[in-house]
Amino acid sequence: MAYTRGGHHSLLDNEALLHNVHVYLAAQDLGTVTPLSLCQHINTVILPALEIEGTISEITARHWLKLRLRYECKETKKGIYIDGHERPDVIKERMEFLERLAHFEPYVVHTQFTR
Repeated sequence: MAYTRGGHHSLLDNEALLHNVHVYLAAQDLGTVTPLSLCQHINTVILPALEIEGTISEITARHWLKLRLRYECKETKKGIYIDGHERPDVIKERMEFLERLAHFEPYVVHTQFTR
């Protein structure tokens, strides 16, 4: 029987349970894992499949995700990508670049392609 620091036994010390948790987490879409969803999956799928009695709490799932599984809680914004290309400083820099580039226009060779 394995023990964690302080002499407390953890269900995550069970290699089969830990493996099933990793499989579940790997199958989830990025940004969709929550302590509640992990807790529900462990309690309704993993523990019964391994014939382990008992349940874990959402708080336990949160601790496992953060401390044992090294997941980080981050806010996700669906469907929005902002790269900052419309910020005032970026617009100013772009205009300055285009002005410098315009000085090279006389040196540009223009060709026409015909088909």
